[in-house]
Amino acid sequence: RASRPPRGHARVRRARPVVVRRAGLEDTSDASVRSRSPAEEGEPTVTGPFPVDLSTLTADERAWLDARDELRVLVLGKTGVGKSSLVNAIANANSAIGRLDVGTTQVQRVENRITHGDESHDVCLFDTPGFFDVEGRTPAGVLRELGGKVDDYHAIVYAHVATDRRLRLEDEQSVSFIVRALGARCVSRVVIALTFANEIAVGGDDDDDARDGTRDEVVATRGAQATALFADAAARVAGAGAEGAVEGAVWVPCGSANDDGRHRGWEGDLWRAVIRRAESASDGSTTSDSSGYESCDAAAAELDIDWDGLAAAGISLQGAPPKRPPPPLELVRTYVSLALGEYVGDDGRKERSVFAVKQRGMPSGFAATVVLEVDGPLEPERRGNGATTNAIYMLMPGTASDTVMKVRMGSVDDDELPPPAALRRGGAEVTVGGLSVNGSGPVTLRFDRNDGSFFGETTRVSAGGIVEIDPETGDAVVMGRKTPEEPG
Repeated sequence: RASRPPRGHARVRRARPVVVRRAGLEDTSDASVRSRSPAEEGEPTVTGPFPVDLSTLTADERAWLDARDELRVLVLGKTGVGKSSLVNAIANANSAIGRLDVGTTQVQRVENRITHGDESHDVCLFDTPGFFDVEGRTPAGVLRELGGKVDDYHAIVYAHVATDRRLRLEDEQSVSFIVRALGARCVSRVVIALTFANEIAVGGDDDDDARDGTRDEVVATRGAQATALFADAAARVAGAGAEGAVEGAVWVPCGSANDDGRHRGWEGDLWRAVIRRAESASDGSTTSDSSGYESCDAAAAELDIDWDGLAAAGISLQGAPPKRPPPPLELVRTYVSLALGEYVGDDGRKERSVFAVKQRGMPSGFAATVVLEVDGPLEPERRGNGATTNAIYMLMPGTASDTVMKVRMGSVDDDELPPPAALRRGGAEVTVGGLSVNGSGPVTLRFDRNDGSFFGETTRVSAGGIVEIDPETGDAVVMGRKTPEEPG
């Protein structure tokens, strides 16, 4: 994204006369799938710009589209639901996919323009394999390929077969996987394309669809079913707060014939729904990339795959990219979140507390992560006769990968320790005289990727507590986290 020029108004070109080649939807739900090489699938081509009537969009929607240098859309769904044919139909594409066996096994990028009079807007569609039913491909492998080709996106078109009278288990599985991988907020960008809607039969009494009502009623039922799948998946991922993410969900019946050749049927309906959905989801917010600079397109959603969430849900990550080491500052935050708390030894005698504090007296704008470690009782009435000692540490990324350094800055006088309640709330101010280490060097803690703990020469900090080797006796001292019921 950083290499793209700053976004301004979309380029406006006078549309050239083109010969439009119609691409109908072919029902391929029962065909077999085989893996093919990229060379076999070929590179998609287009026959010319795609005319779309944009006059029914609002002024805000037209302005939003005009401000995009490219409208990027993910096309997702099971294998055999007509995704590739859908892409061919709405982009005047002549992809080799349509001339081969069912389904694509590669992520295909289809670029074109949609036109309205003298207006012209660049669009890019990403046709994807089905997640769970492509031979030789794992869901994580498909996501890995998608993540390698897509930085961000404005909308998702989810293809769902309108002629399926009942939902199938793989429908729920596919939707749940998408929402779990991309996050509940992705639902606000989804447009459901009900493919093969023109093949819904509502004739004789013996027809299942006929018993469901008119064609419009059948389509509405199928759309409501698909929308409910996304609502349920979002609720599972983000809880009750995700309800608003699916408000105003839309579906578009797709697949009816347009003999006039002017693309004013379902294709235009789908494009207008995509634009409206993307504009509504963007809500004018701005985003920043990892370097801190504003994203080239704040209206786009970053394709940030939640690999940890997928693993927590029990989904195989076979084919996923190797887990990258966390950024250095993130590793410091990970250690802090793990170490903070109050601990007591197995024998009830050893006590330690770790709190996040603010450094009083530091120069303005100096940002550092500072923790206060208190060894011994925390309550003032129990701290007499040297029963309690403390130390202030500044935390920073280590010089080696996967390490955190603890630099001792000094200690706080016993009578200046903040009250326990203030320490437990976090952010209590302590007096720091300077960055002196009192003759001791920094302590280096290494991150253990096997169990998520941090360990040094004599200490290991994990979710279960702290294990420390007594330097005098060599014995291991195990300190577990205090429960709320335990008195301090």
